[in-house]
Amino acid sequence: MIENIHQSLKQQSKLIALLAVGFVLSALVGMAIAKWGPEPIASWVTIEDTAGNEQIESIFGRFRESVRDGELGTISTCILIVFGINTFGSIMRSISTVFILPLASLFLDGFTIGASLLSLQGSSYLSVFLFLLMAGLEWVTYVLSATAGTNIGLAVISPKRVECSSRLAAFKRAVAQAGSLYVVIIAILAVQAVFEILYVRKVLLMGGTGVPLAPW
Repeated sequence: MIENIHQSLKQQSKLIALLAVGFVLSALVGMAIAKWGPEPIASWVTIEDTAGNEQIESIFGRFRESVRDGELGTISTCILIVFGINTFGSIMRSISTVFILPLASLFLDGFTIGASLLSLQGSSYLSVFLFLLMAGLEWVTYVLSATAGTNIGLAVISPKRVECSSRLAAFKRAVAQAGSLYVVIIAILAVQAVFEILYVRKVLLMGGTGVPLAPW
């Protein structure tokens, strides 16, 4: 399995790098426009953040006190919910990017993340670093899941890209490569889910609410 994963990552390394660069650039554009761009765009980002925070509150708000008190059952439940939500999001991103054009959603994610990061601040460099490390694990899966879907779409368009003579064979090989990528994605998301809930608990202990999630 390890060899298959390594081969899959190696074969898709150029696509991963291309999408990663696009994601980072879109985040930088988001930061620049949020700082110097027109007010309607900044307002749109705020509205998107507010809507997202309301969804998070509706799901996790009832667990706040128990997580802060360190109840292992509740913490485990929250970890599973975070893992499930992020895994579902990865799968949907892969499915949508099979059709190539919806790949724009990856760059839109980067744009909104960049715009949100502009106002990021915390009580210490450590809190900000840990926040970025936690969030960065999730952002990596954005790129990997988009790679999985885009690779399938490109393989069907051009079978020779994955060294196949027919579209069906190319599709099967690209799906197998996506499966190898998903072993990595799921492993990252599992670590990230634990990290996130432990980070949230620290924020709660420092007097924060955890929604929106930000450095303590």
